Amino acid sequence: MATSLPPDILHSIGNTSLLALRKVAPQSGARVLLKLESENPTGSMKDRMALAMIEAAEADGRLKPGGAVVEYTGGSTGVSLALVCAVKRHPLHIVSSDAFSQEKLDYMKILGATLQLIPSEGGGMTKKLTEDMIEAARVVANE
Repeated sequence: MATSLPPDILHSIGNTSLLALRKVAPQSGARVLLKLESENPTGSMKDRMALAMIEAAEADGRLKPGGAVVEYTGGSTGVSLALVCAVKRHPLHIVSSDAFSQEKLDYMKILGATLQLIPSEGGGMTKKLTEDMIEAARVVANE
C-alpha cells in the first residue's frame, strides 16, 4: 500500500497526532485531546506560528519572493523561522545573544540563518539586552 508523502517539510507542520486523555475528565464529561506538537519538524509548536507569519507576509505583499526576513530571538521561534525561510528561500537574519542556548543558535545557522550576536552581561537576559537586540534588528531591517 502506497502512502502519500507531503510535497515538502512545511506540509507536515501542524499535521501532528492527537492523543485522547481518557483519565483526565469524567466518562460523562468532555473528550480531552492532546495535540502532539513535538511531532512538528523542529519539535516545536512555534513551527505553526513561523509558517503562518511568513505566509501572511507573502500573501499581503510585505514579503516578496527571495525577500529577507529579520527577527530578534533566542530560541524556538528562530529555529522555526530558519526552517520555513530555508524551504521558502527567504534569507533570514537573526539577532540574538550569547545569553541563549548555543544548541539553538547552532541549529539556526545549520538551517541557513545569518546570526548577529549581541553580547550579554554575564550570560544573562536583561531589559537592556532585549532593547539592544531590538535596536540591532531595526538597523538590519532598514539596511
